[in-house]
Amino acid sequence: MTGPASKIVLRRHALARRDLIEPAEAHAAAKAVAAAGLDLAKRLYGSGAVVGAYWPIRSEVSTRPLLDLLAGAGYRTALPVMTGAAKPLPFRLWTPGDELAKGPLGLSEPLSSTATVEPDLVFLPLACFDAKGHRIGYGGGNFDATLADLRARRKVVAVGLAYADQEVDAIPHEAHDQRLDFVITESRLFDFGVSG
Repeated sequence: MTGPASKIVLRRHALARRDLIEPAEAHAAAKAVAAAGLDLAKRLYGSGAVVGAYWPIRSEVSTRPLLDLLAGAGYRTALPVMTGAAKPLPFRLWTPGDELAKGPLGLSEPLSSTATVEPDLVFLPLACFDAKGHRIGYGGGNFDATLADLRARRKVVAVGLAYADQEVDAIPHEAHDQRLDFVITESRLFDFGVSG
């Protein structure tokens, strides 16, 4: 099985596995990922750069420790805003401690009064990934559309955040799928050499 049907199966199995992560393990992983994420941000960009990240839902690797570290190191942090399926996600500035509003699908988003920015670096969620930097998300296409839109205008680095057991042997990919530059898990950094 290849193409969209096999993606559905991979997604279902990967998310079911991710949902089995114990709270203590998830907490430890989020701290490890946060430290590695800050190190990577420092390696790629100076403070003041705009870093976009998702607000965690369900069993995703929590970005809260990462956002705290980034903001504390002087990075401008931003969260995405849902505008519709398969549409690019605008990012709005948000600093830990700022109020969040309820958006579509129960997502938490920055208030509409905050400034819209274009990130230099984006940390994004995934269901699973492979050793070539391909990812499967939730099937809405928003992050692929976002990266395609941003990369058409400027350099942006895409970093997937995952648990180690979200790695799979291979992911079928289509022309619209955007590859990741890096993936960070609780145990290692994968550098796919995409951004050169």
